[in-house]
Amino acid sequence: MSLSSIIGQPLAVDLARQWLKREANQPLLFHGPEGTGKRTLALEMAKALNCTNKRADSCDACNSCRKITAGNHPDVRVVNLEYQAVEREEAVAKQQTLRIETILEERRRLLQSAVEGSWKVTIIDEAHRLTADAANVLLKILEEPPPRTALFLLTAFRDRLFATLLSRCQPVRFRPLNDDEMRQVLTRLSGSDPNGDMGSDPRFARLIELALGSPGRALHMSRDEQIEGIREAEALWQSLPGESPASIGARGDPSMKSARPTRAEIEERVRRLLVPATQTLRSGDAAAAAPIRLMEEALIKLRQNVQPGLVYDYLLMQLTQQRK
Repeated sequence: MSLSSIIGQPLAVDLARQWLKREANQPLLFHGPEGTGKRTLALEMAKALNCTNKRADSCDACNSCRKITAGNHPDVRVVNLEYQAVEREEAVAKQQTLRIETILEERRRLLQSAVEGSWKVTIIDEAHRLTADAANVLLKILEEPPPRTALFLLTAFRDRLFATLLSRCQPVRFRPLNDDEMRQVLTRLSGSDPNGDMGSDPRFARLIELALGSPGRALHMSRDEQIEGIREAEALWQSLPGESPASIGARGDPSMKSARPTRAEIEERVRRLLVPATQTLRSGDAAAAAPIRLMEEALIKLRQNVQPGLVYDYLLMQLTQQRK
């Protein structure tokens, strides 16, 4: 890939080109809906900074570009919950926040000389998960980044970031893709013939509709069971005005894998419910805004280690009251 191959984010790509031309060193904050290209653009910038063919863009052919694509370049690191789980030798499910120990280790790495590249690059994915202590450690690096060091913070929830971090970064907004852009991205990622009949497949069109402008969400939902889960969420959303939380809970949920669903299963349930709620809001029904806020608050509580069953039951109670 290259910067020019990123679909649907022309303003973000243009800002990235300007930043690369200046070699600005100023930390960047990529914010916008999940699955819209934030991590892809950050990695393409990392490749451009370290490309040994000295191009203004990545070549995807040199050893440096190939290592970054493979995720094993020693000077480019994506810091997220998966990385933290590996470092701590713990399960990913136990990682709810980005901890101070993880950021201290990353600061130590950034203060050292590059191993083989021209630039050291740190991409902090889901930056809204930083604890207060971790954010304070990161702030010291953001205020005075070491020479030839690039820091990119990524988040779908800009409003959850600490104000001190926001003030030290240049914001770069990512927007939801339109249907044509979604079709281009998904066709490329699936390896299908651009001139084939994928776009005319009703299931493909339905997938684009449900993904709400997020290719990443569409890929996550691409299996039949994921689409079926969205259908269940739509049915639940439509039934809320006329049912009680008890009757909804008694119906059960096919997506739940056990009688005592995990935190991840409940979080996925809430995310699916956001799809029809957002569609309702986009159709012009302003009353859907309040339920959407309730769901977003529930997702925050789930990440804060609140008992998941209680979070979900309370959410259903609030939603039935809101939708009456």
